[in-house]
Amino acid sequence: MTKPNKNGFLVSLLLVIVGTLLLPFVSSCGKGANANPTGLNTQLQIVNLSPDIQPVNLYLNFIKENTTNYTYPNNSGYFFISTLLPPIQLRSATLAPINLVTVDSTVALKANSKYTLFITGFKSDNSIKKSILLLDTATVPPLGRGIVRFVHCSPTSAPLDLRANDSTAKQWTNIAFDSVSKYVQLPVGNYNFTINLTSSSSNVQFRLPNVTIQDGRAYTIYTQGIVGRTDSVAFGAAILTNNLLLKTTK
Repeated sequence: MTKPNKNGFLVSLLLVIVGTLLLPFVSSCGKGANANPTGLNTQLQIVNLSPDIQPVNLYLNFIKENTTNYTYPNNSGYFFISTLLPPIQLRSATLAPINLVTVDSTVALKANSKYTLFITGFKSDNSIKKSILLLDTATVPPLGRGIVRFVHCSPTSAPLDLRANDSTAKQWTNIAFDSVSKYVQLPVGNYNFTINLTSSSSNVQFRLPNVTIQDGRAYTIYTQGIVGRTDSVAFGAAILTNNLLLKTTK
């Protein structure tokens, strides 16, 4: 009389064991490519610098990528993306999402790379459509040096220069809104960066004091906000560390 009960117990135990073994596979399938970036190894960060866009979501190949909205003037930090396929779109974080930005479909994302998407301009005049997608991966500088580039993301601002300890480089001069300079090599050390009007080199718009440039690192200094404002969209600047560099000196 006890044999059927024993067989039933063994069957139940076998089902539990099989279910336990299958659970990780089912779970990994549900999480998508962000859970396993092997093969792509491509990361993106979003910096929302549009004063009037409101929160937005990211869509890659028409599929939503994020779980947290991107809001002004925050930086998402790098995250793995699930596909390299275009288009790259930013849509309003509303019940009926509206497409606000479509990055140039000719821009092909590359594997084993890092990118930053700066959301710039105003929604009100469609200048937001010129938002900038930058490849952050760069050639390793010579030993004892880092590299710095300058991005002008402040709408309505005149062309600007970046200066490091009161010195500048031609690559950092006369940078217009929605423009980015080339990387410039700097010896490792501490720097006081200033952002000046191109038309008046003594007119300092913002200061970034005591910035440490480390060996073999890449940095992006960018502007944000609106000149003349004193509220939450006041003019300012910040610095990002783009620390994935190609392992070559060619």
